[in-house]
Amino acid sequence: MPRLAYPTLLGSAALLPLLAALPNVARADETETVLEVIVISPNLWKEQSQKATASATTLTSDDLPAGPSSDQTEIARHSANVVFQKSNADERLVVRGVTAFDNALADPVGYSVNGVSLPLGSIQMPALFAIDQVTLLKGPQGTLYGRNSEAGLVSVETIAPGSLGGWRAGIGTSASAGAATPIGLNGNVLFSDTISDTLALTLGLDFENSPGVMRDPVSGADDGGENRRLTWAAGLAYDPSADTNVTFTSVGNREDMNKRQFRYIDGLYATDRFENSYNDDAWEARTSTVTSLKASHAFEAVELTSITGATTFDRAFDLDFDTSLLPLGQSHLDVRDRMISQEFRLINHQGTGSPLNWSLGAHAFHQSTDAGFAIDTQSSERQTAINQNGAALFGFAEYALTDRLRFGAGTRLDWQESEATQRYVSALGTSTYDGSLSTFAILPKATLAFDLSENALVYANVARGFMPGGYNYGFANDTDSLVYDPEYSWSGEIGTKMDLAGDRVQLNLAAFYTYIEDKQITQTIPGASQSISNAAEAYIYGAEAELRARIGAGWSLRAAAGLQQATASDLKTTVYDSATATLVAADYSGNDLPLAPNVSYSLGLAYEGQNGWSGKVSLNGTGSYYFDPANSLEQSAFATVDAEISYAFNRNKVTLWARNLFDTPYYSKANSSVLGTVVEDGQPITVGLNYRITW
Repeated sequence: MPRLAYPTLLGSAALLPLLAALPNVARADETETVLEVIVISPNLWKEQSQKATASATTLTSDDLPAGPSSDQTEIARHSANVVFQKSNADERLVVRGVTAFDNALADPVGYSVNGVSLPLGSIQMPALFAIDQVTLLKGPQGTLYGRNSEAGLVSVETIAPGSLGGWRAGIGTSASAGAATPIGLNGNVLFSDTISDTLALTLGLDFENSPGVMRDPVSGADDGGENRRLTWAAGLAYDPSADTNVTFTSVGNREDMNKRQFRYIDGLYATDRFENSYNDDAWEARTSTVTSLKASHAFEAVELTSITGATTFDRAFDLDFDTSLLPLGQSHLDVRDRMISQEFRLINHQGTGSPLNWSLGAHAFHQSTDAGFAIDTQSSERQTAINQNGAALFGFAEYALTDRLRFGAGTRLDWQESEATQRYVSALGTSTYDGSLSTFAILPKATLAFDLSENALVYANVARGFMPGGYNYGFANDTDSLVYDPEYSWSGEIGTKMDLAGDRVQLNLAAFYTYIEDKQITQTIPGASQSISNAAEAYIYGAEAELRARIGAGWSLRAAAGLQQATASDLKTTVYDSATATLVAADYSGNDLPLAPNVSYSLGLAYEGQNGWSGKVSLNGTGSYYFDPANSLEQSAFATVDAEISYAFNRNKVTLWARNLFDTPYYSKANSSVLGTVVEDGQPITVGLNYRITW
């Protein structure tokens, strides 16, 4: 365990007896020291988070930091055993050690935005703008929400049209330390209000212009890592009666990035932190949209909801292939994805007095993907067209056997069928080949909950996980290397949730175990290509704790800590040996899974005063972990500190904020190449000032 982890974990434990004495430091207004009730929908019906039979982490707009709109980093900072890898190459949220291979077109973590599933997962997720609530449910979630999820589900709801009651706007600036010190700019405007007795509207724009911190010592350019982002949100709600609601929402994200962010840390082309030299252009553009039309009607005993969804995703880049001044050319990617979906949900709403709660759902989708990938130095190009169709039936029921004991069971019947055609052009000629997949999966789930008291719950759950197969759009050379099959898993969890000190403290503890079979891995094959095979097995187990507390006098505390062991129990593959210029067998059995630290922790302290002043400070740390299955690229344990202080007057608010306050160095990404180890530096110290006005 890293040195910083011990005082953090022990300090959190030492706080428990102190919190028991909270009435001594509470304000005169006792309601200000009681934690707000968090409502989630882990089985489609609404219930208190502290009564749910699953680990759940929730964020509201108040939990998000000042400055540019947040990404999924904030989810990882508030939840144990969760890592968010954000680099110019890819983005992925790793929940309890479960992740996919690089640049996969499927994600073991499911994503839902306003009830619409994102088929490509994390990379398709817009920035967290105009957010009402973000919920992370850990473990397989096949019995709810659209597309299946193997490792967990991130559910995002934007603010309901009309909920703001007017306008809000903000502007800010920031500066980052590094090889260069450019100035960034961010801002937003948001309107949400009723426009008649039955209509409400939301419209908003959010932007960020971050010039980046990478400097080229040869050319003198200092715009490496420049990022320009525009995020938008729109919503219209129509309530013709008290029992009927129709809501249209659309959110989108456009990013334009300078991809000169990789550098070598060893070998002939090694450079210092935040320095590199490229001779070829490196850029990327991404556009993502999520549109939802949701209609619901409450009958006497049930509620029927229809969700029609549409998503688009476009990604294109040119990247200096060798990340150096060598004239080896570029790699090129162009991905275009379109999906339409239809979902129906039927939920009983007989109230908390009913011994039975249940939900049923049906989901269908059509998805088309066109992917082109080319590497100049190999004189190769692949164009892949993929069409997918799927349908699922899912449901869950929970019955109160006694006043204290509840049992739940459900399942998902998931059918997917797809086909792909790839055209491969190389120095040896042109070939075209096809592949297809047809999968039917049965994914059961069971839960058990027992109320020790009104304020303490113990629970257990077990579920079957599934991640669909797919197509190797980047490195295949025939039908066999084009297609790969699904992977499956079993996950179990036991835990307890407690409300302490008169509802001023919530403490949640959980232990979990996951076994993965037919795990998808990459294998190098002759012809400078790779196949994706289902040749691995893995197991992951661990424990975690999450704490929320109102300390009194305007102070609140939030903490999380996790321990896990993620091991590839059987992982045999083939790799390229640069010393002999041949393919060799590699046995990584017993190695740690990538991006799965044994220790993770966070500790946040917030103050909300009655005199206009407020502030936050947080410590976020992780033990060491590996970037690769070979366990040859290791990120050492590190911790970062974030802080902000605000002053509110009338309907204005000014905030001074800092990220990575002590400029802790770490890597966002690391890869091995024949020229050395390539890394992307993590965010340096960044300081900003933001102003917000509401009217």
